[in-house]
Amino acid sequence: MHARVGAIVIALTALLFASSCTPEEVAFYLNATDHVNHVLSADELKRLRDCESTDNYAAVSLWTNPIGLYRGAYQFVQHTWDGVAERHFPWLVGRDPAEVEPWWQDAMARALWSERGRQPWPVCGLRV
Repeated sequence: MHARVGAIVIALTALLFASSCTPEEVAFYLNATDHVNHVLSADELKRLRDCESTDNYAAVSLWTNPIGLYRGAYQFVQHTWDGVAERHFPWLVGRDPAEVEPWWQDAMARALWSERGRQPWPVCGLRV
């Protein structure tokens, strides 16, 4: 199990370094998500994504709700996204969830799940 987690961290680190993230952002990401990585496994995240957006990180819902459109793989509304980002990843505040790199969307879903469990995903959260 620890070898698998180590391999995931190495792969994530490689992806982050290949992105436009600064070393400080990479370190912050790894530290901020370390405590929530166990909250949703990769398989659980995949099931949630499949249900919410058919595994489409760029998904934009055609349905609206009182506070906006659902966006990205985990179908965040901007208000919820910005609230989670303020607490965990401030540089993501104001960014469109459907346009953010997949690993940040995964990290945001894990962070929100760590705070509120399946509540933000009343149907798909039951499938995790």
